[in-house]
Amino acid sequence: MFHDIRTVQTARITRFGSGAVVVRNNGGLDEAALRSAAPTVFAEDKHSSRSDKYTYIPTVEVLRGLGREGFLPVEVRVGGTRDEEKRGYTKHLLRLRRMGDAPTRVGDSSRELVLLNSHDGTSSYQLMSGLFRLICSNGLVCADGDAQILKIPHKGDIVQQVIDGAYRIVDASEEVDRIAAEMKQIELRPAEQDAFAEAAAELRWNGEGQRVPVEPRQIHAPRRREDVGNSLWLAFNRTQEGLIRGGIDYQQRNPETGRLIARRQTRPVQGVDGNTALNRALWVLANRMAELKAA
Repeated sequence: MFHDIRTVQTARITRFGSGAVVVRNNGGLDEAALRSAAPTVFAEDKHSSRSDKYTYIPTVEVLRGLGREGFLPVEVRVGGTRDEEKRGYTKHLLRLRRMGDAPTRVGDSSRELVLLNSHDGTSSYQLMSGLFRLICSNGLVCADGDAQILKIPHKGDIVQQVIDGAYRIVDASEEVDRIAAEMKQIELRPAEQDAFAEAAAELRWNGEGQRVPVEPRQIHAPRRREDVGNSLWLAFNRTQEGLIRGGIDYQQRNPETGRLIARRQTRPVQGVDGNTALNRALWVLANRMAELKAA
């Protein structure tokens, strides 16, 4: 079992796609909760498509190693698949917090370690920084360029490499703290907030070849009292939540006649790849906005 992990009492579970799952519990997830939600974490062997050069280490062994260093898993996200042969080997993402004396709070957010892996050859072990904002229960993936993403191939002593990488990410997370603090001091005019949300929407929908269905102000509209304000940090968080969680109302109309076809809501971005990629892109976009405002 993991060290210092309380048995999960309640967990928010969201299912999406073909068998994909998201489970989050800020109190920690034990092995029983992880096994129930994400069997791929406990896969007993690599997928048959992998060669003999592929070093197979189940993700749970890596988690146990990280647990001995005080890292506690609080979220697991598993990608779905229509291929029955790959169902137990699919890409999975785990978010962990460092327990003990190490500071993990950054204002209204908690610092987290993001671990990505698969056993079907679609991903190496990858480590990234993350922030989890307590108010909106949304998790940011903070990675600006390859320097903040550590990729560990399935070769050699994987467990120790991941542990060493985790400490490198933790040591570098002071930069994430600095950037977040800087964003909180930068004020955006309403037009700048709209421009940020418009650019973010292009990342969300045009990457899939779709037309943006909603207006920028709908995307960054405050959802709660704590979200009201003009700082870049708040505009960034509101936009991120609006795009990732979805639920924004819009009208679908005939492009030729303008006639109303249906009333719909935007969908959440819950898949492992889509969620991670959009989060990273939004972090980069917010960083660039901060640089422009500072200049």
